[in-house]
Amino acid sequence: MLLADVTLRGEVALDDQLSRHLPAPHPAWRHREPTLLELATHRSGLPNTPRAMGRRELLYALGFGGDADPWARVSEAEYGSLVEAESPRRPPGGRMRYSSVGFGMLGDALAARAGTAYEELLRDRVLAPLGMDSTAIAVGEAAPRPLTPRAAAAADRGLHADGRQPALERARHPALPGRVPGASRGRAGRALGLAQEPHTRAGRRLEIGLGWIIVSRPKHPRVVWHNGGTWGFRSFAGFAPERRSAAVVLSNAARSVDRLGFRLIESSTFGEEDGRPRH
Repeated sequence: MLLADVTLRGEVALDDQLSRHLPAPHPAWRHREPTLLELATHRSGLPNTPRAMGRRELLYALGFGGDADPWARVSEAEYGSLVEAESPRRPPGGRMRYSSVGFGMLGDALAARAGTAYEELLRDRVLAPLGMDSTAIAVGEAAPRPLTPRAAAAADRGLHADGRQPALERARHPALPGRVPGASRGRAGRALGLAQEPHTRAGRRLEIGLGWIIVSRPKHPRVVWHNGGTWGFRSFAGFAPERRSAAVVLSNAARSVDRLGFRLIESSTFGEEDGRPRH
């Protein structure tokens, strides 16, 4: 939605190359660099996570990585080094390959273009217009409205408390802020509309908007959706435009909630007369 907003304002163009707004750090491109649209539709050729971090994440997930989220101690300088160490083998513009690195760089580019911090830009352009005053990247005392008292504790796949690290520290990453996941009128509504339009096809029944995933299955409503997850938490947000139904599922357990989200969407309909859910 943030990319859609700055595009509608004429501040960037979807076919702008990344370095036009983010000169550095950048990977050692073997081919041409990706455009903002290719980053937003996961066709940049970048991996999901830097190789070094992938190994750390695997060790942590297996219980051999100590008590700290592997991203929690990554400094800005180390993050830059991780990005610069990447050298995508695939040229951009090909098949979809989900990339948190690419989305993080997209967030960095939009913040650099605006000359402000990513969270401030997100708050001004997205969160404030939608009245989302309980959404933030900094969730402790640094947040405009401290969220600590309402934070949920993390749990593992067995639904046991995962106490290796406090929930607040596990729920955010100081690097890659743009990878954090979430009927409106006016500019916000137009940005939402552009973000949810299909911009590339990723499969027979799968299309990609600006971040949003759009799935069309026989005998099922078309659903625009996305999910999210970090250590001990999972989320799902989606809606079926033609059915006028939507679902948001937030869980403090490391189990996918996608199936539940789709079931909620497909089992709920809104009445034509009063706009209220029938069930």
